[in-house]
Amino acid sequence: MDVKRATYFGILTEDRLGELARFAKRMAECEINLAGVWGFGIGRGNAEIIAIPRDPIAFKNAIKDADWVVREGSCFHLTGEDRAGALADTLDRIAQEGINLYAVDAIGFGTAYSAYVWCDEKDVELLRKVLKGW
Repeated sequence: MDVKRATYFGILTEDRLGELARFAKRMAECEINLAGVWGFGIGRGNAEIIAIPRDPIAFKNAIKDADWVVREGSCFHLTGEDRAGALADTLDRIAQEGINLYAVDAIGFGTAYSAYVWCDEKDVELLRKVLKGW
C-alpha cells in the first residue's frame, strides 16, 4: 500500500441546481487540476464540495475572491493492489489505534484501488504514523 498525505478543502455552499457545475467551471477557468472532488447535500438547503487539488496554493489563489466559505484540512490517499478485503486490515488497525475516521472513499479500477481517508485534525499525525507503519 502506498500512502500520501493530501490537503483537502471543504467548500460550503447552497444546495441548489448548478453549484457543483459552477465550482467545476471555476476550476477549469483557473486551470486547477483536482485529484478528487465530491459534492453532497448536508441538510437545511446547504451542500458541501470536497476538493483535493494537485496544487493547494494555486487552488487557494483561484478561490480567494469567490463567495464560498472554505475550510482546509488533511487527509490521506491510499493506493494498492485491488483484492477482496484490501482495506479491511488497514481500517481495523486504524480502529484499534482509537482513530475515528470521518469518511472513507474508495474505488477499485482494474487491478488497483484508490482510497481517501479523513479523520479529525487532532488525529492526523497519529493516523499518518499508523498508515506509514503499515
